[in-house]
Amino acid sequence: MNRIRITTMLGCLDLDAQAEFSNEIIVVSGENGAGKTTLLRCLAGLEDCQGQLQIAGDVWLDSVAGFVKPTEQRNIGFVWSDGVLLPWLNAEANITLGVNNADAAWFNQVCEALEVSPLLKRKPAMLSTGEAQRVSLARAWYIKPTLLLLDEPFSAQAPDIRLRLREALKALQQTLNIPMLMVSHDTEDAKMLAQQHWRMREGKLMVSINRHSREGGNPKEKKVNHE
Repeated sequence: MNRIRITTMLGCLDLDAQAEFSNEIIVVSGENGAGKTTLLRCLAGLEDCQGQLQIAGDVWLDSVAGFVKPTEQRNIGFVWSDGVLLPWLNAEANITLGVNNADAAWFNQVCEALEVSPLLKRKPAMLSTGEAQRVSLARAWYIKPTLLLLDEPFSAQAPDIRLRLREALKALQQTLNIPMLMVSHDTEDAKMLAQQHWRMREGKLMVSINRHSREGGNPKEKKVNHE
């Protein structure tokens, strides 16, 4: 079980997030400024926060003990909406950057699933915004992260590709069996992907559990407000 108990104050945003989740897909929604991206940044260790974080049985934050695990030791895959890539490396080198143990089979699986195989020899300047976004997704998956954080990862994708990417992310998440948190304004993302749907408002996290049966039946929903 993974646990979040964090608070932080950034400008006028008072973030208060408490939740428990297993290795599942979680879609986070809310209005602009609700704290969605800030939540991801706190989980990644990119913002100072107080409380406790425990992911895959490993403690990442314990304010009482004065312990904070550095970002580079958390094995996180994260993708921001602008799909930042190193401009002097081609797509293949961007995907494999920093990975010590190459896994050709996994590399090919990820690239085919995310439709970047034809793009591997291109540098970022030769990629469209949507293509760069998919290369960033491939990079995040290839490292086999403990936790995957996605901030509007489909924002530059055409509707038909977006539909295929949803299926690809579900398959990859099931293969690695890791938790995946995805910020999205698209209600279809929540409908098709979410096993938990977290809604944020003014920095407060409200958890709406939405578990789909394997048979594809109607989802069961239970709302828990932390306010």
